[in-house]
Amino acid sequence: MKYDPEAMSRHVMTCAEEGMSQVEIADLLHIEPSTVGRICTKLNITLKRKKREHGPTGSYHRQQATASNADHVDRSKDDHPVQPATATGGACLAARAAETRAGRSPEARLMANLEGVTDEHQRYEITYAHCLMEFERLQHKLGNRGPLPASGRRAPIMQHPSAVEMAERRKQYGIRMSEELFSMLLPDQRVTVAQCADMLSESIPRTASYLNKMEMDGKLYRVRDNVEIAGAKKPQWRWVYCKEPIKALFTGFEEDV
Repeated sequence: MKYDPEAMSRHVMTCAEEGMSQVEIADLLHIEPSTVGRICTKLNITLKRKKREHGPTGSYHRQQATASNADHVDRSKDDHPVQPATATGGACLAARAAETRAGRSPEARLMANLEGVTDEHQRYEITYAHCLMEFERLQHKLGNRGPLPASGRRAPIMQHPSAVEMAERRKQYGIRMSEELFSMLLPDQRVTVAQCADMLSESIPRTASYLNKMEMDGKLYRVRDNVEIAGAKKPQWRWVYCKEPIKALFTGFEEDV
């Protein structure tokens, strides 16, 4: 089954009739709040606003300003402290990917950077930048130059407890959908993101996120290949996933490396 916009619009209308807010509808239907907003704008639907925990926005900020100016005013015990976001999700995946790249040889790093790039001009630019970077690293090892400038450390992102709770629910939902998709695939089955999205009745970007996370966890293997697409006149470049190690059927760029 494919993603049906008309069916999703009917679901949003039903939730709006029940008096649900935009965030509650998005959480129930497992879609983004912006998607709910676009559907409501198209159908001219006015959703019920979610009741704020601290009352109207203006009065809440006035109370906070008064409390900050008076040193003797204590904070209420019911106030929820802003919590730092946990180092999970994209940050954890990026750290693991950086650690994997650092342990590779220069040739392996170049091959990893060229993986999936099908434009010859982009492949040339990536190769040229890789050679410049390796030359600078070699000069630093020989003592001819100083180290490369390091990027500044970013400050931790602060999130409200309700946002952390919603992110945790979406994370658990993604884990369940990934396990369901993994159980559907045969050991030697080669699939694209669009095919997996049809199997899960999910959107293509969200399905691609599930597949990429499983690939980073070592559950799946992927390769960039020229595949036949229904309705397309020519083969298209797509990521192909499989439970077993696979090779691209089209190998026309190995001579560039």
